[in-house]
Amino acid sequence: MRAIVARAVGGPEVLQLEEVAEPTPGPDEVLVAIEAIGVNFADTERRRGVYAKPALPWIPGREAAGVIAAVSDGVDASLVGERVAYFSPRASGSYAERATVPASALFRFDRELAFDVMAALPLQGLTAAGVAELASLRPGQTVLVLAAAGGVGQILVQLALRAGARVIAVVSTAAKREAIADIGAEIVVGYDGFDEAARSLTNGRGVDVVFDSIGRSTQTSSMAALAVYGQLVYYGDASGMPAPIDVDALYGRSLRVGAFGLDMERDVDAIAFTSRALAAALCRGELRVMVSKTFPLADAAAAHVEIEARRTIGKIVIVPR
Repeated sequence: MRAIVARAVGGPEVLQLEEVAEPTPGPDEVLVAIEAIGVNFADTERRRGVYAKPALPWIPGREAAGVIAAVSDGVDASLVGERVAYFSPRASGSYAERATVPASALFRFDRELAFDVMAALPLQGLTAAGVAELASLRPGQTVLVLAAAGGVGQILVQLALRAGARVIAVVSTAAKREAIADIGAEIVVGYDGFDEAARSLTNGRGVDVVFDSIGRSTQTSSMAALAVYGQLVYYGDASGMPAPIDVDALYGRSLRVGAFGLDMERDVDAIAFTSRALAAALCRGELRVMVSKTFPLADAAAAHVEIEARRTIGKIVIVPR
């Protein structure tokens, strides 16, 4: 089968199309014939060796959608032929025509959806749901979502609105504003002075929660945007890790700072419950995902260039066929 293989860490050029052996599902696994592959910023960081440097040679990718082609012993054989998506606990294998994944990692859908839409849900949906849960959102709160036009950001905006919060979404360009204008959030365009904009929109009070996936470059403004008893929740560090928190700076407004990291193996039952809830919400039309660009498998490097340049809106996917 065809797959993208990296034999060194480095720039996008290390991603090369090769012929490799088809994987065989191990215990409690399924083999998925892949139709759409989710591209994530974390894929680029592993490719660069920023964290969790992969064992080489490496087939990138943890997220995809397709059709179950085979199952191992112990897995329900009736799953063969079902359209599914997944986010794998293993940080490899999905930039390919076929991949194996634990049956427990599958997203199953009550109605037929496009494969690219299915592939856009798992990682972004699980992350957004986990971040929202950590924040313990309540009706009447005001929240600020940075990078709101991204895959996680768009879902997080929707989940916060469903929780009854007022949502202020921060995006970097007018084009990104247009992409999320009908979701229901108030929108701030540009990161210069977004804290002042948030305070202006709340009559000087500030917001109850800031969701920040950017990290170091937005840290000062994210803190400044918070109201008394507010909390800053990190779930990424696209601009670099935030500086260490000065606890003394928290006392004046009784602030909290936390972080969410998705761990597929820490609480398998909770992940399974959330996966079912997200898939059901997508099927009912209560949740929307946006796929803005697709690339053929041979152009995986171009997909990485696009996501690293921060030009993406919503999700980009790779199509292996």
